[in-house]
Amino acid sequence: MIALILASSSILTTAQQAGRSAFTVFNSTGRLPPTCSQGYSAGRDEVLYTVPYTYPQVLSIIGSFANITWNGITATTLNGTDNTVGTARTFDYFGLRLIETIKTYEKPVHGPYFEDHTIAPSYNPATNLSLYAFTDALTATPVCDGTAVALNFTAVFCSTDVGAAGKIFQSIHLMHAMTLQEFLGNKTWTGCAYSYGCHGQNHHGDRWGYGW
Repeated sequence: MIALILASSSILTTAQQAGRSAFTVFNSTGRLPPTCSQGYSAGRDEVLYTVPYTYPQVLSIIGSFANITWNGITATTLNGTDNTVGTARTFDYFGLRLIETIKTYEKPVHGPYFEDHTIAPSYNPATNLSLYAFTDALTATPVCDGTAVALNFTAVFCSTDVGAAGKIFQSIHLMHAMTLQEFLGNKTWTGCAYSYGCHGQNHHGDRWGYGW
């Protein structure tokens, strides 16, 4: 988990003023601003992780938008039909009240699985952090002749503190991947029997503040 430094009251006031535009757009239209609002900067984070389990095994854990206990979240409110575009879930995480709405949902029998949602503007007064995301996506692709699944967590976001937000996304997504692995039996992927189509090792990226 990430510990963020508490900001002074003057900085807090500045961040609230800077964040007002994004919150106003969302609250009045239900849509995210088309670009990062004034006071926000663009960021992107990506985590790649492979688990040595089959695609059906992985789907048995991640295959419900409503059930994210594998994310360490048990209290989730859903406003519509599970796994349906337009359905939103709400929960508290890292001091933020998050509202995530499905943009794209694909779960073919043989893969790859793809789920992409937006994150509505959210503000944590304790850490002086505002953020929202156009994309917070998970792709799960069968690899190694079906004996493993390659996970790709990608977030494209705007924040008043891109560095702190990027570290949060990276920490959360890496934790999700490792928790999924633990739920499935906690075997560690060591590579395919052959080199084609597989990464050599699990790794994660930390790209933020460089645009999209």
